[in-house]
Amino acid sequence: DHALQEELLEVGYVSVPLLDPDELAAFRAEVEAMEPDDGFAPTGEGPFNYSTYHCTFLDTNAAYKRQANEAIRRVFQPHIDRYVVDYRILTSNLYVKPPGRGRFQIHQNWPTLEDLSITTLTVWCPLQHCTAENATLHMVPGSHKLTPDVATPAEPPFFSSFEDELVEQYLVPVEVEAGHALIFDDSLVHWSPDNQGDAPRWAVQIETLPVEAEPVLYHLDTTGSEARWELFSVDFDFYVDRSIAEVIGRPTELTSLGHRPNRNRQMTVEDFAGLLAEGPTIRQEVYRTGSWTPTTVLGS
Repeated sequence: DHALQEELLEVGYVSVPLLDPDELAAFRAEVEAMEPDDGFAPTGEGPFNYSTYHCTFLDTNAAYKRQANEAIRRVFQPHIDRYVVDYRILTSNLYVKPPGRGRFQIHQNWPTLEDLSITTLTVWCPLQHCTAENATLHMVPGSHKLTPDVATPAEPPFFSSFEDELVEQYLVPVEVEAGHALIFDDSLVHWSPDNQGDAPRWAVQIETLPVEAEPVLYHLDTTGSEARWELFSVDFDFYVDRSIAEVIGRPTELTSLGHRPNRNRQMTVEDFAGLLAEGPTIRQEVYRTGSWTPTTVLGS
């Protein structure tokens, strides 16, 4: 759909219908019967998982992780193919926010390709009507592909000094019907607050890549005089088979693809506002050349 593609390129996200009511009810019944170790209600007291929301990837039950990923792929792949053409699923998760908790930090999704100019897409589908009250996603429209920042747990995000301003001035709640989906560029700045509703908030999150792309893992190597990114080749079962502890540390059994410069830079809110205003021009150049000009790599 040309109109959807133009909206995605300009704003960074689109909303589309995905599951019909019968499909939605059957899928929800299937996943609610699953048994993750955290019971879909983590306490935030684990050694690596400090979250008060459930995420399939963060759970310690490997059999459950495989079961959830199989169900999501089986139900969602045919529908995703209608909108995300020539993309395939890398990983998928159930996200469950119990009432009164579940705040997710402001973030960009982790990059999964060496070439940051290539668009990877997340499909986010709530299993009930989502509003600001029950923690729908909040987006910064047009915040995608502003800078070649690599978002990982190893580095504070480029916006770490002005997160309050992002919440107060830039992050917009996007209301989504049950079974509809937000499809968004993984470099888009987004967030979701605590669930202030009376019931758990369920959603499916699916990471997709172009069919010909090969996924990588970024690891920040701080052993030299300057920190650099070391890239590793991963397969499409990597995030199902590994724990968060294995992903955060330097992998010893994966093939290293060598090192790349670390171009991450901290910004001020004024820097961000300037890049946001120039976003259409920046993205046009990135899509055309596959690179960012020096003026969009702050501090270079």
